[in-house]
Amino acid sequence: MRDILKKIINILTFTDLPVRKKFLLFSLGSLFWLAVISAIGLITMFDMSAKSKQMVDVIGPQEKTVNIIVRKLRGASISAHKIVLYKNTERVNNNYLSGKARLEDCRSYLKILLTGGRIKDYSRGTGQFYNEFIVVPVKSAEKRKFIEDVIVKVDRLEGILAEMAEKKFGSTNGDAMLEKLSEYDLLTRDTVTVLNEFAITTGKEWGTFTSIIKTRFNIAIILISLAFGIAAMLSGVFGVLISRSLAKPIKAIIGQIKALSSGEMDLTKKLDVASKDELGMLSSEFNRLMDTIEHVTSFKKIIEEDESIEDIYMRLGKIFIEDLGFDNCVMYEVSNSKNNMKIVYPPEAEGIELHCKRDIQLDCELCRVKRTGHMVSSADYSNICKYYTEGVNDIHYCVPIMIGGNVGGVVQFVCGKRGVCDIDDIKKKISRAKQYITDAQPVLEAKRLMKTLKESAFKDALTGLYNRRFLEESFENLVAGALRRGTTLGLLMCDLDFFKQTNDVYGHDVGDMVLKEAANNIRKNVRTSDLVIRFGGEEFLVLLIDTKPGDSFDVAEKIRERIEESKVKIAGGFIQKTISIGVSEFPTDTQNFWEAIKFADVALYKAKERGRNKVLRFAMDMWAEEKY
Repeated sequence: MRDILKKIINILTFTDLPVRKKFLLFSLGSLFWLAVISAIGLITMFDMSAKSKQMVDVIGPQEKTVNIIVRKLRGASISAHKIVLYKNTERVNNNYLSGKARLEDCRSYLKILLTGGRIKDYSRGTGQFYNEFIVVPVKSAEKRKFIEDVIVKVDRLEGILAEMAEKKFGSTNGDAMLEKLSEYDLLTRDTVTVLNEFAITTGKEWGTFTSIIKTRFNIAIILISLAFGIAAMLSGVFGVLISRSLAKPIKAIIGQIKALSSGEMDLTKKLDVASKDELGMLSSEFNRLMDTIEHVTSFKKIIEEDESIEDIYMRLGKIFIEDLGFDNCVMYEVSNSKNNMKIVYPPEAEGIELHCKRDIQLDCELCRVKRTGHMVSSADYSNICKYYTEGVNDIHYCVPIMIGGNVGGVVQFVCGKRGVCDIDDIKKKISRAKQYITDAQPVLEAKRLMKTLKESAFKDALTGLYNRRFLEESFENLVAGALRRGTTLGLLMCDLDFFKQTNDVYGHDVGDMVLKEAANNIRKNVRTSDLVIRFGGEEFLVLLIDTKPGDSFDVAEKIRERIEESKVKIAGGFIQKTISIGVSEFPTDTQNFWEAIKFADVALYKAKERGRNKVLRFAMDMWAEEKY
């Protein structure tokens, strides 16, 4: 007997059942009560929906039709009064026809109430369309009697209206007309009274409907509350019993993990996952931890093989968002030489204001992380960064990327509103993110150094402008882009006047100063999207991207004026130089890019011939050759 009782207790407490079956039974029980609650709610919802549909689709349109008929009767009554008032034959006739039409509308609508159909409500006076709806036939014998009675009265009203018009045209005396009008008004009131009785009957149906809905809604609330209470109680009891049955095997797995952590770590060693319950989940999490450590270890090797810095940023962003689970991540790259920073992830956000004011992109020293080299967090101090724009209640972390002992970048994690964001979970993610950032730092430093060296091959060391090699490498993309967009590429060939004389008189050091000053003036007078190239010696080529036809000349003239006004300080005073510029446009002047450069060069030398310090637009009469 004792053994039987123990067995019954074990069955009730799930002690002898596998974990999978425990959760299966628990889930089935939960689903059962969920289905009960849902069924009660759905039955109530569908029942009320059916009742509502009946009221809305049947009673509502019928009631609306009665209101329209009353409105039409009043309009006809106004017409009847105007027949008596007006003496003009045309006006009398118009009001008779208007009143008759309204009464015909009333008869038509009343018949639709009996047979069903579509009501199109519009104004007889203005022709304005008001509404259109479907009417279901009236089935109640009492209400049909009301409608039939109204039809008879409308027929009589139409007859009286005709008599009034006839007497008016026959110049009947006023007393007779007033008598007919009185008869018409009295019959109209009777008709409206019958329609009001119809409306009262309909109103009672609305009251009955409201009472039914309220009663059924209250019953549904009681049943749902009762089912929810039973479900909550059973869920709590069985939840406690299941947790107790799991405690012992979980402790055994924890002991296994401790034993593993106390020895030498083997990243390839994994726990066997024998089930899909908590025990299996615990084993899976342990294996995932091993995979994470192995992933971080191999991460550096992977990014070393990436082609560019942009690839590394994209890889980091993907890890932060997809693997670590951050909702929002922004990465900035700091340029210490230019004292600015730009968004490199997400790449589509480059140049826009995202979470932080754009001021920090223009002056990186405004960024607290860049200035201090320390991580900045609003978790403890809500207003720690005055350039953060999303709100003082947002939780955000900014982590520096250290390159060569300086801050070379910033990773910003935006976690959401204070109180909603799980701070402990975010701190764990930040700790893991720092591991990836630390491993990426030396690789980013090497990649940026290689990028700098590569860029130096395309830059003129003296002026910092692009050189001719850069033009030869990139002109195909420039030409293809202009042709694809259907825009004009302006070409300005610029040459300093009497520059050799400057070198001969003042020396090459002063000549270099003049070249650098000229380069700066040219660069300042074009857009950032335009390209300025040191073409050779004292020659500069300016490529105006996506300009309008004819605008190139105005830009060239602005550059000429700026160079003429510029003064270069030298020992004992200053010197001023002028510049001559030749202008051509691609593909306006030619479909050949290098020929367009030649045209600009021809215009330049024509400007030299005509006295220098001039801007000349290329014209075909300047070109004596048959072909380029």
